[in-house]
Amino acid sequence: MKISFIFIPMFCKCGTIITVEKDSSEIKCVRCSAILDTSHLDTVVMQKTFKIEEEVELKEVKGAKIKYQCPGCNAEEMMYNTAQLRSADEGQTVFYTCDCGYKLTVQS
Repeated sequence: MKISFIFIPMFCKCGTIITVEKDSSEIKCVRCSAILDTSHLDTVVMQKTFKIEEEVELKEVKGAKIKYQCPGCNAEEMMYNTAQLRSADEGQTVFYTCDCGYKLTVQS
């Protein structure tokens, strides 16, 4: 896999780093709106090639079993996984799955 990008390290006179729009013919400072002269700039193209050493087959994560009654079939145990989907100061989300296929999500 090859990755190419154009890198133009440049700062405006106001101190803001300049970002270049992909298809723009002019470079304009986002802070002070100055239009910058680009006639003296050289473009440097950098490439990096990645070699994939080994492909690993991912297996479906089933989770751990817990004593939690399934609302779908009244089984005594369900599998569960947790994830932090909301901000860090809020609780995690618990995903319960039963062998019968019933799924339940609880915001803790």
